[in-house]
Amino acid sequence: MEGRSTTSAAESPEIQSHPPNPPNQIFILSGQSNMAGRGGVIKDHHSNRWVWDKIVPSECAPDSSILRLRADLRWEEAREPLHADIDTGKVCGVGPGMAFANAVRNRLESSDSEVIGLVPCAVGGTAIKEWERGSYLYETMVKRAEESRQYGGEIKAMLWYQGESDVSDIHDAESYGSNMIRLVKNLRHDLNLPSLPIIQVAIASGGGYIDKVREAQLGLKLSNVVCVDAKGLQLKPDNLHLTTEAQVQLGLSLAQAYLSNFC
Repeated sequence: MEGRSTTSAAESPEIQSHPPNPPNQIFILSGQSNMAGRGGVIKDHHSNRWVWDKIVPSECAPDSSILRLRADLRWEEAREPLHADIDTGKVCGVGPGMAFANAVRNRLESSDSEVIGLVPCAVGGTAIKEWERGSYLYETMVKRAEESRQYGGEIKAMLWYQGESDVSDIHDAESYGSNMIRLVKNLRHDLNLPSLPIIQVAIASGGGYIDKVREAQLGLKLSNVVCVDAKGLQLKPDNLHLTTEAQVQLGLSLAQAYLSNFC
């Protein structure tokens, strides 16, 4: 799948400060690097730099009914890499967002009026304590989420993939569950969406106390929170980040979790 190139990422998407067809189904994408996407990010040994290979699987192809909220809070047609102007500290590649959005769109294609809006917020290397209320990451996420619905769209869910940065320290791992519960409750309160669906991913890499973090993720007891397990998905040689193919599989699993639980 990583060898199929169906879309050129060099094309400039149309920027829509006031989109003629604003999104009415909005999804927040948040967490750390595996949500931001490292699929297809490789080392260019000639320049000794990390680069994205620009291979876009068909499941991640752009579509005029899928938009992305840019860092400057303007809408544009969504295309990989979704987090290029959000997770600016590292090179971004393919994440699960576009495969998710296309799968949801395909299920809803009977209605031409459905426009999906993706709100990328993930930043690589961040621990869950960095997403506490009052932090830069949390407040930026809330601001972007609020901005996304100014044209009347509804935030349908948050997709959350994070935890690899919480496996090294036993205290961080053991407190992951309580920190996640606090994050969910704060976000629902601050967006005035008390039943906002949350689809979190149980991490599949990171070493250390990963089992404690996974236990917290898989066992989280909150209403309208479901978990998709990334265990078994293919990892890149760094044994930390998902491959492009794995990100597509994850995106499809996230879409299935959303459609089967919240539609």
